[in-house]
Amino acid sequence: MRAIALRFKVSRDAVWRHGQAHLSPEIRGALVTRLLQREGDTRRILLEEGAGVAEGLKAIRGPLFTLFLSATDCGDGKAAAALSGRLHENLALVAKLTGELAPHAGISITNILLSPDFLRMRGELMRVLARYPEAQEEVAATFRRVGLQAAAEMGAPGPKVIEAPPAEVARAA
Repeated sequence: MRAIALRFKVSRDAVWRHGQAHLSPEIRGALVTRLLQREGDTRRILLEEGAGVAEGLKAIRGPLFTLFLSATDCGDGKAAAALSGRLHENLALVAKLTGELAPHAGISITNILLSPDFLRMRGELMRVLARYPEAQEEVAATFRRVGLQAAAEMGAPGPKVIEAPPAEVARAA
């Protein structure tokens, strides 16, 4: 109270009366525990060359919070709403800067086994391999094995496969 009285050239009693009449318990508590930065500290931080972005945002947040509490105490809903928006922006910037708030990263899963292009290529490959029945049988077995493995990994039942001897597949193609 003495520092405030000296700064504003009023008596300590006037400072005490003002605090009782106009400051909420939260603001008084913050002042007592020094949660709110002094104006000179804020200016010094903002004017310092090389002060980090987080430090600048912190320096701005102190006075914003003071104004927000004052607007709330006075019942000025419009000012309180505007100031709360600025406080949220400030906190969001700090959270992004410090990594506390990471943007949501979407996960995209592409199943190549169901792709029309892959199915077309697989059909063409099997058509060409019809001239080589042993190779065709091995490639078909590989496609089945990979398809079943992919289905198991996705938790789905495996594809229904109609088995046919290589000679019948060659005649059908």
